[in-house]
Amino acid sequence: MTTESVSIENLKMEIDILKKEIMDIKSKLIDPDSILTEEDYISLQKYRKEKENGLLLSESEVRKGLDL
Repeated sequence: MTTESVSIENLKMEIDILKKEIMDIKSKLIDPDSILTEEDYISLQKYRKEKENGLLLSESEVRKGLDL
């Protein structure tokens, strides 16, 4: 019985260690959706320039222009 309970305790400790390691690995993973492609980056730069120059239209201005 003692050997069996030591083995179970060892297994529990190993599982806890593995869980912590997995959590550490997960925290270091990069979300692929958070990475900009070159096309996304160019679009973002274009948007920022248009916004800075006041070239963007609000939704209400677009609706008004389309008579919606």
